[in-house]
Order: sequence, then structure tokens, then C-alpha cells
Amino acid sequence: MSGIRTISDEEIRTLKADTEACYKLGGGVTGFEPLTRVTTGKLSEYASFDERNKKRLIPIDVAIEADRRAKSPVIVKAMARLLGFDLTPMSQRERSTALTEADAHRVLYEATDVARAILDAFRDGNVDALDRKTIRKELREAIRALEEVDAGLDEGAAS
Repeated sequence: MSGIRTISDEEIRTLKADTEACYKLGGGVTGFEPLTRVTTGKLSEYASFDERNKKRLIPIDVAIEADRRAKSPVIVKAMARLLGFDLTPMSQRERSTALTEADAHRVLYEATDVARAILDAFRDGNVDALDRKTIRKELREAIRALEEVDAGLDEGAAS
């Protein structure tokens, strides 16, 4: 028995774009195959927008492995966002490490989330209350990432 899918084509495109972003953050799709149960070809299909693969999404276990490789919950965060949830780190402790390259990646991805939220808001030509709420949420996450970089600067130079 098959039901009606509630996930929209736009949401699928968003998940595929975030999957591609995760691959890039993790060093490229070819580096993911040894960590997952699927081939590089299959991994590419999960980020592909072509007609044959447009409905094919990354399985959750592979998404977790990809996010681990990227050292950031890029795909899982995208899934949570589609469900109306926000991910926060399990530990909100004060930063005690020096600045790292991962900080640059995190700032870039958070800023990209802000830009994506703004562009999504303008897709229908009407920026409504939900759009503003989403943009503000993404802005707060980007600001938090920038504040963490600022705190890392106080901890000395990375080795």
C-alpha cells in the first residue's frame, strides 16, 4: 500500500544540496565510500538533481556517516529544519580550544544557511512571518559560530 508523500520537490532539492555541501565539507564524495555501505556512484546519486535520481535521497545511516566525516551535522540539521526543529550542541560549555580550520567551515556553512533562508523567503515573492522566523534562527546560528571563532582567538594560535 502506498501513501501520498508529504515531502515536496523543493524540500528534496534542499536535502540534495545539503548532501552535496556535506560531501564538500568532508573533502569530496570519493572520500566517503570507505566509511559507508554504498559506492561513490550511489553517494553521487543522493546529491544529483538529474531526472533519474531526483527522488533518491541519502539513507539515514549513510547521512550520519557523511556528517561524521564532515565533522558537522549538515544533513541531519537539514532534516531537522524541514521538520521545524533546530539542532543545538549537547554541550553548551565555554570554548577552551584555539581557532581551527573547522571554525572556518562552520562559519561558512552557517552563513550559507542564512543566505539560503533569505533566498527561500523570496521564492514566492512574499516574505512572511515564518520566513522572518527562519531567517532570524539562521542568523542566530551564524552569530553563534562567529562568537565561537572570536572566543577561539583568545585561546592562542592553533598548532
